[in-house]
Amino acid sequence: MSDAQASLVAIASLALALALFAGWRAHRRTRRADPDAVGWIDWTLVQMAALIALAVSGYVALRG
Repeated sequence: MSDAQASLVAIASLALALALFAGWRAHRRTRRADPDAVGWIDWTLVQMAALIALAVSGYVALRG
């Protein structure tokens, strides 16, 4: 595995971790006790961006 592939795998791993974290936060946001306590981060958008980054970096890393 080359250095470029290793860094792409690291990016994909971080994107996966971010997507999982954002999914957990979005789940908590939908089930919050106070519906008026609105957060300032749209976790669904963060999750989608992380999943796109995961898909692109994973594809490029596996393609070689």
